[in-house]
Amino acid sequence: MAADSPWQMGRIVDVETSTTKPPVWIVNTPISDDRALYTIRVHVGNRIYQGTYTLDRGHQAPPTEWAAHAPVLAQFVGNTMVLKAPVGKDYRLRVVYSKGAPKMDPWSAEEIAAHQPPSANKEDSARSMIGFDDQPKSGTPPTERPATATPAEEPPTGLVTISSMPYLAEVFVDGVSMGYTPAKLKLAPGKHSLRCEKHGYNPWTKDVTVTADTELTLDATLVLAGHK
Repeated sequence: MAADSPWQMGRIVDVETSTTKPPVWIVNTPISDDRALYTIRVHVGNRIYQGTYTLDRGHQAPPTEWAAHAPVLAQFVGNTMVLKAPVGKDYRLRVVYSKGAPKMDPWSAEEIAAHQPPSANKEDSARSMIGFDDQPKSGTPPTERPATATPAEEPPTGLVTISSMPYLAEVFVDGVSMGYTPAKLKLAPGKHSLRCEKHGYNPWTKDVTVTADTELTLDATLVLAGHK
């Protein structure tokens, strides 16, 4: 399949499993056949993508390395998200949902070195990943490289760092989803309403005042639903 994007650096948000019962017919008789359905959410750039696949001969269970915040290489082919497995075949998931999120935590040098995709040409391999070596091949005149626009100066912002117990609660700022904890949010100066939600827990809310060029650290403790 021709990829719509190069390999990109991402991080696992979470991996969930559920059971489906697709009908199987034998001699006009329906027989239930339990199958494991995996849902994997991946943070790439400033978006979170949710993909699904069914456990079958073409797919094994997700690697144990894919825990929350673990680095993973992702590639997109239409509505298919390809995740590079540590060993064996890559995983192809159907993208069912995506949304904006705070910019992903950058990979460390050790993570970059450990996750370069295999290639007969190391230079081609490095250039196939966003954030890796972007130097032209030997002999390519620098003038042939596309010009890049000078980025506009960002307006002043304040930084809000928020973590939660339990981990991976969804964060809303002024009613808009901003991803999952732990998160670093760049917010415009002024008053903002923060809310953290997670299934099975009561929402946590707090009103804060953000000041330009300062950092505010918050810890959100969510209480189990039905408890005070």
